[in-house]
This record gives sequence, C-alpha cells and structure tokens, in this order.
Amino acid sequence: MKKKEEILLSKEEEASVDGFYENKGITAIKELVALVFPDIDEKFRDGRSIYGRAIKKHLASKGKKTVATSDRKEAYELTQEERDFLYNNCSTMKISDMSSSLFGEKINPSDMRFRACSEFVKTIDSKVVLSEIIKEVSPSDYSPPKNETKAVSRVNKYVHEGIDRNNLKTSDKKNISRLIAYMHTYRFLHQISNYTSKCNRELFESSFVRYTHDKPDLTQEEVDQYIVLSAEVVIASNIQIRVERLQELLDQAAEETEGKKMAMSLVESINTAQTEYNQCVNRQTKLLNELKEKRSQRLSKQIKENASILNLVEMWRDEESRHKMIKLAEMRKKALKEEVDNLSSMDEIKCRIMGLTEEEVLNG
Repeated sequence: MKKKEEILLSKEEEASVDGFYENKGITAIKELVALVFPDIDEKFRDGRSIYGRAIKKHLASKGKKTVATSDRKEAYELTQEERDFLYNNCSTMKISDMSSSLFGEKINPSDMRFRACSEFVKTIDSKVVLSEIIKEVSPSDYSPPKNETKAVSRVNKYVHEGIDRNNLKTSDKKNISRLIAYMHTYRFLHQISNYTSKCNRELFESSFVRYTHDKPDLTQEEVDQYIVLSAEVVIASNIQIRVERLQELLDQAAEETEGKKMAMSLVESINTAQTEYNQCVNRQTKLLNELKEKRSQRLSKQIKENASILNLVEMWRDEESRHKMIKLAEMRKKALKEEVDNLSSMDEIKCRIMGLTEEEVLNG
C-alpha cells in the first residue's frame, strides 16, 4: 500500500494556524487551509489534502479539533429586534461593534451570528451604511512586499518623493531590506489582518511605511511601538468619521419637531467621541515623541562612539606619518654621510684640495 505524502508546517505556519484558531475562532478545516495556504489550488483546500492533514496533526498535538464545513450549524436567524438595532446603528457602527453590543460579547467573523449580521446589513441601502462596512476585505487578502521592487512600489505609493527605483543607493537598499523585514513580523501581519475595511488597512499600512521606511536601525521593541502608533492613526480616523456621521444625524434631528430627545443623545455621543479623539491624538503625540527621543539618543551615542574611533584613527595616522618622516630624514642623513665618506677617501680630491699636482706627488 502506497504511503500518503506528508508535509511539516513551518514555525510561521504553526503560529498562523494557532492565531486563526484561537484568536479568530476559525475551526473549519477548509477555512484554515485557505487562510494558511492562500496560494494552493482549490482542490487541496480540505482536510484530506496534505495541507489539511498537516494542520489537523498540529492542532491534535495540542488537544484541539477541527470541524468539516458540512458539520457547521444552521445559519443564525436574527430576531426583529436585532434587525431593527442593526438598521438603526449601521450608519455609525461597524458590524463587529454592533454584533458585540447585540450579543454581549466579542463575536468572531466566523461566528454564525456575525455572518447573519453581515448578510442583513448588505440588504440595507448603501447610502445609510457606514462606508467601511461596504469595503470589507478578507484577512487573507493582505500580502506584504517580498522583494525590492514591490517594497519600492509600496514606499512610493505612500511617500512623496520616495525612492528613485532607477538609481538605488546603498542606503536605499538597506532601508528597503529592513522595511520588508518589519512588514513580515507576526505582530504587523496580525494587526493589519484585523482590519476588515480596505480603507483602514491602507491607512494603517501607509502610516507604518511613512514612519519606518527610512529607519533601518529600529529595535524589535520600536517596531512594535510604530505598529501601535499606526493603529492609533486608524482609531483617530474612525472616530472622526463617527463624529461626522453623528453630526449629520444631529442636523437631521434638529429639523424634525419630535427629535429633541434624540438630539440630546446625539450631542452626548458627539462629545464622547470628541473626547476619545483628543485622547487618541495625545497618545499618538506622546508615543511619537518617545520614539524620536529614544532613537535620537541611540544615534547620538553611536556618533560619539564613531567619533572616538575616528579620533584614534587620525592619531594613529598622524603618528605613522611622523615616524615615516623621521625614518626618511634618518635615511637621508645616512646617505649624505656615506657620500661624504666616499668623497673623503678619494686621493684626487685630496690632492686638489691640498694643491699638489700629480708630478709633485710622484717625484717629490
């Protein structure tokens, strides 16, 4: 009997499986295979393929089980009260927030209740629904740049006067290499995959790229902090959108004769949202200043250390030059001495100096 082919999951793939299973509540084997191996052929996306067996084997080693798509429960039926809540709040809230409010707990996108809410909201007029809901994307859609060309394109997409792809300097190549590494960290991929809105995902990515594309010396701790900072940018943007929506509703309520109670509630909501926005901006400012100060101190220390090394090199060079000049002077002095000795031993020169002719020397 022919033995079935097997594969072993890499550490990154194991971490990805655990993340989807534990953090997002995805237990269907077909979904897990599709998320962990997005590039494989559709026919391999089940529990019987080598990919499905590898995932099930990994989860089984931790005492966890997967379920087949056919084993999933029937679709959740929303009550009329839940439908009314979704209709009344879809202009200011995301599906994740509405489902959490409805069911009193955080609901995973794979949950039947979340899907029921999502399906119902799709039936509502798009003019009423919050813009982020309309542009939802799958967590597995995101792919960080994996080579120099794609990384340069990503930088130039978000940074004005970014990088000249036809004239890459050594420093540019170093920056690009580090940016690719930053964008492949588990923390970055986990954070950006949490955004179901394409707008939020691009805002997060653009913020991170703009902050880090020219900083090849960041520590892992600083990379995590820049991820947090970029997430705060997204939060602030969403709060602004919420304030604008609430303000529009307040303006509509002011025109209605029976909208006084609703107007008071909206004013309170607007004030709360503006307070949240100010707090978010303050967090961004504080974190950015801390990161700048920390990096500035590190670079200053490096410059001082490099300056010390340069001074030593200069001193060594000066001393070497000095010794070389002394050696040349000594060699010159020695050569002159030898020449003098040669001259002093020449009889002809002595005779001429003493005024003697050759005849006088020979005949006395």
